Amino acid sequence: MSDSAIYWGRVTHDRFLPRAHKFSYQVMMFDLYLDELDAISRDVKRIALEGHVTRRAVARKWRNVLPGRYVLRRDDFLPQYSGTLDEAAREMYHELVGDVAPGRIAILTNLRSLGWNFNPISLYFFYDGANLVNTVAEVTNTPWLERHLYVLGPPGAVEFAKAHHVSPFLEMAGRYRLTYFKPNERFRLSMKLFDLDDVASDGLGAKRFSATMNFDRVGLTGREVARAARRYPDMAFRVTLRIYVQAVRLFAKRIKYVPHPKSVNGEVHVPRT
Repeated sequence: MSDSAIYWGRVTHDRFLPRAHKFSYQVMMFDLYLDELDAISRDVKRIALEGHVTRRAVARKWRNVLPGRYVLRRDDFLPQYSGTLDEAAREMYHELVGDVAPGRIAILTNLRSLGWNFNPISLYFFYDGANLVNTVAEVTNTPWLERHLYVLGPPGAVEFAKAHHVSPFLEMAGRYRLTYFKPNERFRLSMKLFDLDDVASDGLGAKRFSATMNFDRVGLTGREVARAARRYPDMAFRVTLRIYVQAVRLFAKRIKYVPHPKSVNGEVHVPRT
């Protein structure tokens, strides 16, 4: 029996400064154990692999761009690391954490559909038996499509510096406070962005932005994937479109445009963690 799943739920963004702006969308994401990918592509209709995702490399197929199919393509994830997706995730873990990944790995993400994919965030869960020991977030910004990796640690709360120009409507300076829970029948993640304040005892100033993910789990079956395909045949494209729709609304509210740091300083230097 597969441990992989589909999570259905809602993503909410809430901006507090300099002007209020809030939106909320229903979404679905796949939670896939990397050691199950060959079996999933064989046994679950409408899910396919492309590239060297596993040891069994698969060529791209024209039918995978048709409506109702979801594709995990190797170069959509951790392209800076070599090997299969499992090997790449373990190499990433060793590089960022300084240790060997202890056991199974799962990824919570959007899959390619209608030939398109974009993931503002993918989460790599690293397990030791049933214990979730660490999570790494792979964040992609818009419109530059640059990737950045944040080590989140085990479930609970963590703080870290903002090190990725994720939006042209947010300043680079800031600090995140993120809380998440182990994926079970539900998955919850909350992230808040604070301004920096040298006077405050915790170094944090006003809360500028927050984002939440509130999901419910269903098993990964052909029937459930077919339901997803009927409801969200273009999930990844919808994510991209919604980002640009909200950008237009922010622009209409005269929210300050923040250029990419490299357009100001000539280069970008951000830490990996």
